[in-house]
Amino acid sequence: MARFTTADAVNQAQQSPLIPVFYHAEEPYARRVLQACYEGGVRLFEFTNRGPNAFEIFTDLQQFVEADYPDLLLGVGTIYTVEEAERFIAVGADYIVQPIISAEVAALCQRHDLAWLPGVSTLNEIYQANQLGAAFAKLFPAAMLGPKYLTTVKAPLPKVRFMATGGIEPTAEAVAAWMQAGATCVGIDSRLLQTEDPAGLTAQVQSLLAAMQPTVGQ
Repeated sequence: MARFTTADAVNQAQQSPLIPVFYHAEEPYARRVLQACYEGGVRLFEFTNRGPNAFEIFTDLQQFVEADYPDLLLGVGTIYTVEEAERFIAVGADYIVQPIISAEVAALCQRHDLAWLPGVSTLNEIYQANQLGAAFAKLFPAAMLGPKYLTTVKAPLPKVRFMATGGIEPTAEAVAAWMQAGATCVGIDSRLLQTEDPAGLTAQVQSLLAAMQPTVGQ
């Protein structure tokens, strides 16, 4: 049985809408990043399936999270197939993020009551993702599309929840603009996530979350 349901993921994203999107080939480094982000207020963390040992690192991180940070949702990103999704769900993935839309992965997540976040950019894709039960439509690449694009496509589909991700600058102005445009949460990639100064990363996460708070809950 999953630790968190789809509804849990939605609630946590509304309360803590900054989602780090991260991969690193060394588990101790990844753990330091996760710790610093958690201390800054992050409650959803996406570890991407982009390296040869991503599964092993994710498995170790998930065990660490379950033991030390039981209120943190650790999801896995860059999932293409049902087989990949099943493998990560078996070791405790709390949500599944895709760069594409896969009806088969959507159905798998529904069976497990896990949040499913498929990648979208067009109105047709957004509609399809919503029809298949997406917890959030992952607007990608967000930086190329821009907050005004989200405002435009959200108008005919006002009930769709969006995660904006892909190239977004880790600044208060940038994340606030996406929230004001209608995003429920914002994914920030590795440009944010450096641990030469863990306290600095924690402070930056706190600053970004503070900038996002006035519009939390959309």
